[in-house]
Amino acid sequence: MNNEEMENHNLITAFKKMWSNMFYIEGKTQRVDFWLGYVTVAIIDLLFFTLVLGTNSSLWSVILYSIVSAFGLIMTFTAAIRRLHDANFSAHFLWLLLIPIFGVVIVFVLLITPKSDENRHAPSTKPAGMKWESNILNWLIIIITALALFGINELISNAANSSNNKIDVTNTSDNDDSSSIDSSSSSQSSSSSSEPSSEASSSEESSSSSSDEDHDKHDDDDNDEDKDKNNDDQDQEDQNSASEQSSSSEDNNKENADNHDDQDKSDNQSNDDNNKQDNNDQQKQEDNKKTDNQSNEQSKPNDDQNNQQSQNESSNQQENQNSNTSSSSSN
Repeated sequence: MNNEEMENHNLITAFKKMWSNMFYIEGKTQRVDFWLGYVTVAIIDLLFFTLVLGTNSSLWSVILYSIVSAFGLIMTFTAAIRRLHDANFSAHFLWLLLIPIFGVVIVFVLLITPKSDENRHAPSTKPAGMKWESNILNWLIIIITALALFGINELISNAANSSNNKIDVTNTSDNDDSSSIDSSSSSQSSSSSSEPSSEASSSEESSSSSSDEDHDKHDDDDNDEDKDKNNDDQDQEDQNSASEQSSSSEDNNKENADNHDDQDKSDNQSNDDNNKQDNNDQQKQEDNKKTDNQSNEQSKPNDDQNNQQSQNESSNQQENQNSNTSSSSSN
């Protein structure tokens, strides 16, 4: 009997027992069957995880991995409950898994404890007619678990992609800085090497016994010099264009300033003209007042003269009357 039991304990039989008892939590599972089944489930999950990595986390591979992981998670969870029953422990000890390290260690110790002879739980075999495939609720649990695992995988992949993008951005910026430094250093080295190359080219032109290889080297040096000159010319053109743009912008600013000054001047002139007109109007009014006063002053003596004349005439009339009366009286 012991030999038959030892032959029956392998990865395949342990996986079959875990599969058939996936939703049977009232029974018991031996320690050997539990750990062999757990290793089998871990191997299957690892294979599908490598498939996800090989396909660069494609959608179909992630969905397939989520479904397989859902089956494996439910199988190991219910098997752990039966393993605790086999060791005469309550399944509520699995709540200790919520504690990060200490709880995991305690649950691991409970799962590796041997079988207890005094066991109060149900027998290790389920009823013959009990099959989890025929229950719709079991399939709903599998679907919900698969969706939850799929969402977790997507969140992890998005977080990894965002972190990789940040790293790529920082690397590209560092590469740009290093390339700019390298280009500046290469330009300095090329400018420093242009002088001795020119001297070498002049000395080689003067010497008539140079070989073909030396001529090739000189040609390469000349090409480098031409490239450097072209680069210098381009730099000068860029500088000239920049200076022209700056000068044009300065001219535009000056023109705008001149236009503002002209407007201010015109406004000031118009204000001055208005002030002058107002002053002229005031002077005219004052002149009119003066002329009126003068005319009034001139009219006064004439009135006086007229009054005197009238008085004289009245006096003359009185004298004439008096003379007439005197003559009449004498007669």
